[in-house]
Amino acid sequence: MTRMLAILGLFLLSLHPAWAQKTQIFLAHAQPQDPTGDTVAAVAEEFRKILDTESDGRLQVEIFPDGILGGNRDMTVLTEKGIIQSALVTVGGVTSLYPPLMVTQLPFAFDTIADAHATLDGPFGIAMALDFKARTKLTLMGFADPGGFHVLTNLDRQVETPDDMWGMKLRAIPGFAPLNAMIEAVKARPVDVSSRDVLAMLSTGALDGQFSPPSVIMASGFDNVQKNATVLNVLYSPYIWVFNSASLNALSPEDRALVHRAAQRALDAGRQMAERLDGSEQGLLGLTKRMRVITLNASARRAFRDVMQPPVQDAIIDALGDDQPWMDRFLSSLPH
Repeated sequence: MTRMLAILGLFLLSLHPAWAQKTQIFLAHAQPQDPTGDTVAAVAEEFRKILDTESDGRLQVEIFPDGILGGNRDMTVLTEKGIIQSALVTVGGVTSLYPPLMVTQLPFAFDTIADAHATLDGPFGIAMALDFKARTKLTLMGFADPGGFHVLTNLDRQVETPDDMWGMKLRAIPGFAPLNAMIEAVKARPVDVSSRDVLAMLSTGALDGQFSPPSVIMASGFDNVQKNATVLNVLYSPYIWVFNSASLNALSPEDRALVHRAAQRALDAGRQMAERLDGSEQGLLGLTKRMRVITLNASARRAFRDVMQPPVQDAIIDALGDDQPWMDRFLSSLPH
């Protein structure tokens, strides 16, 4: 009911005569709108400020954070239908619409954040953006930094080996096969939970743990209901910035170019913030003070990779169908 009222409010707002001389851009995401502690919030706020300043107020961005318009899949659908213009969503929120994005979620694909950026900014990412636009009603504006690699948190286990995860109930993304396969590879149990409900499920014990970057753990309050963290550096899972193509094409060429420039500058600002967060109280440093943190050495990390990577790769290939060549493209794009 709350979501429907919010959508109705968007529709009524778009009809208000006070906005007749301005172009309103509705941008949704699921994170708290804290530009000082969350990379997605920082990207959204920077985008809003750049467009407001450089268009002299003609292009105005209204941000809808905290999943107020629904989960990541809901926001993707709203953007595709043109009910809102844009959204920053998780990979799992987009793969039902565009399966090739799944290949980016191969565990332990990247050793460093710089490696991830090189792949997503390079020929692979450019080719994917072109294919994405051709096959959907959306434009891929770019990949927003999630705030680092995913670490594992849980309530009562100090996880150092794959066997330590046996039987754990871990948050999975509804309908997202790669994460299910990764969890099942260590004999844990995937539990489908929308991004809006993870904190509540962790609080009640319906979930034992979850994977996300340190800054997301802190910003979302997971550190208040979880005691242990293992720095697996298992996934680099960027946020996917989608924009309704029809809405983008309806802008003048000058405004369309401005939107693209503003998006790129906002994404760059998000990456710079992610680097700052990693060594701050809002990132991994802060996590070490709030939780029992285990950092794996190279040998221990290889043990997890050897268990997790093969079944996830098989699951992605199975789910891709005719899009299987995207896995080869991704693997060939990785630094060697």
